[in-house]
Amino acid sequence: MQYNIIYREKDGSWQYIISYKDINGKWKQKSKQGFPLNREGKRKAKDKALEALKELEQTIGQNVDINTEYENITFKEFSHMFLSHERLYKEGNTLRRYNTSIKAFDSLFDAKIVDIKPLHVQECIDNLIKRELKASTIKLYIRGIKLVFDYAINLNIILLNPVTKLQVPKDKSNSDKKALTVDELDDLLSKIENRKFYIISMIAGKCGLRFGEIMGLTWDDVDFQNKLIKINKQWKVLTNNKYGYGELKSRNSKREVHIPKTVRIELKKYKNECGINKNRRIFNNINNISLSRNLMRNYKKAGYNITVHELRHTYATNLVAGGMDYPSVAKIMGHDVKQTMDTYSHVTKDMINRASKLIDEIF
Repeated sequence: MQYNIIYREKDGSWQYIISYKDINGKWKQKSKQGFPLNREGKRKAKDKALEALKELEQTIGQNVDINTEYENITFKEFSHMFLSHERLYKEGNTLRRYNTSIKAFDSLFDAKIVDIKPLHVQECIDNLIKRELKASTIKLYIRGIKLVFDYAINLNIILLNPVTKLQVPKDKSNSDKKALTVDELDDLLSKIENRKFYIISMIAGKCGLRFGEIMGLTWDDVDFQNKLIKINKQWKVLTNNKYGYGELKSRNSKREVHIPKTVRIELKKYKNECGINKNRRIFNNINNISLSRNLMRNYKKAGYNITVHELRHTYATNLVAGGMDYPSVAKIMGHDVKQTMDTYSHVTKDMINRASKLIDEIF
């Protein structure tokens, strides 16, 4: 049974609301209020919500034909089934993420999938925290294995997804993400000796493209006359586990981005230096991962511990710091507005310096 529980204050008391799918796959709700608006009241609300959930599970379970054919299948065995199924519909990068997520919960491999409870999943999460993995990485793994159990629910092997109501680490604030100032970006670029690495880094830092989008660029995508780069595809791992052109990350990702004068000049030089190959790709590398690692080594050599994706982050941060409105930044970055505000509404060094000067002028 798929469900979620929320607790809220209503009419001076705690209320729980259970949203769940019935045997026909329709979402329904069950709620109760009247619990005192204090810590003990909230605890009682949680206890009663769990009792109500068990009753729902029993009621729905009586009307669902549990698939006993797989009652002894282990988490590892079922994960292989899940990946085989997803391979028909997902591309290589997504399948690789799923596989990595499953391996992060390898302590569950030998357990029967019908016996796995939230407590067991929580123990795995606690171990990941002890290994000092990033909160964002752990949450990515959790999303991956939740899909495995959702698939088991769809096949009527289990009723409840154990990847629910877990305690997960909090993300660090967006201010912890690395973003260079305009001067630092120019300094980094000036120290990159490899011509190809220089152009890739310039496009990331001064046009804000994702790495896969940069690698998927052809000369047909560059409109020098109208000063635009057209982003309509990316270079990625496909379902056959080979690199090739693939769809963009989201529907917002298809966009046109202005090319600053400095980038136009360097791109024209690069085109004249390298010519146009038969597939018209600007950067003809096959493997994104190895190239990304080479870029990072060059950045470290220049004195900057940063990734090529953080150059894109630098671009967006500098747009916000320069006073551009969030809807415009979102369109340029290929995000939605909320995602842009969540990611880039932090303070940069330039903002602090500007604020300091403004305070001096006012007071």
